[in-house]
Amino acid sequence: MIDWIAPALLSPFLFSIVTLIDKRVLSEFKIPFASFNLFVGGSQGTIGLIILIASPLSGADLLTVFSGLSIGMLQGLGLVLMFWMLNREDPSRVVPAMQTSPIFVALLAWPLFGEQLSALQWVAVVLAVGGGALASVNLGNRASGPLFRPIFLLLIFSAMTMATSQLITKSVSDDLATTHIVALRGLGLFIVMWTIFARPESIRGLIRFLSNRRQAPWLILAEGVMPFAGHLLIVTAISRGPVSLVAALWGTRPIWVFLGSLIGSRVAPKLIYEEFTRQDLPLKLASAVMVTVAIVLISTS
Repeated sequence: MIDWIAPALLSPFLFSIVTLIDKRVLSEFKIPFASFNLFVGGSQGTIGLIILIASPLSGADLLTVFSGLSIGMLQGLGLVLMFWMLNREDPSRVVPAMQTSPIFVALLAWPLFGEQLSALQWVAVVLAVGGGALASVNLGNRASGPLFRPIFLLLIFSAMTMATSQLITKSVSDDLATTHIVALRGLGLFIVMWTIFARPESIRGLIRFLSNRRQAPWLILAEGVMPFAGHLLIVTAISRGPVSLVAALWGTRPIWVFLGSLIGSRVAPKLIYEEFTRQDLPLKLASAVMVTVAIVLISTS
């Protein structure tokens, strides 16, 4: 069991570091948002192409290859919708809605893969999802207005694209090597990001940013090297364990962001751009307890 639980936890931990670095890249270094997304897609697409050149696909049919590409395309679409909503709405509403993704995975994994969860495992899924959502809520910056508007249905659709990508990952894990899944995912992400954001000014902005020797390494680390490693870990976990429980553990990323922010604000406050107030702390601690209980339940059930 540890062979899938360990990578399922290491992946969101790694991506929490990515999130903290991204905040610095976007907030302090002021890279244009479109240029940032071009690098996100371009870096993963380049790594994917290198992998496929070094280790060509053999024996995979066109449907399997397209399925691998669709993983990145769905995730790219989901990310674009999430970022668009973050520019319009309060993050304390956007991120919790995105955290519903593991619920969709758990509901669909049963008819698709025969994964039947026990009562305790369902409790663990709900605790993991709820803990991740609570970790994203900022009581000190509550948004005004109605709690739900029709536009929030886009977030449900975005969560479903993420869930679908994880289900597809599970379905192709027997036909493709882990590195090939990650490679095809990177190429799919490249297709979506560059189709949406590839404009002359965006490309020039990316080139200008990468020419800065002080700032560029942060972006290369956060959106080049670390996401590749993080996706290797999560694909490994999905291929070895039940996707419904892996998705629940992957959804704990916000709590790792909180813990990283809490520690980083003490150790290296100039590097941390995640903010929370005293009134947020009890909620964050409650989310940490929920996630911890979920991990214990999953690892012992």
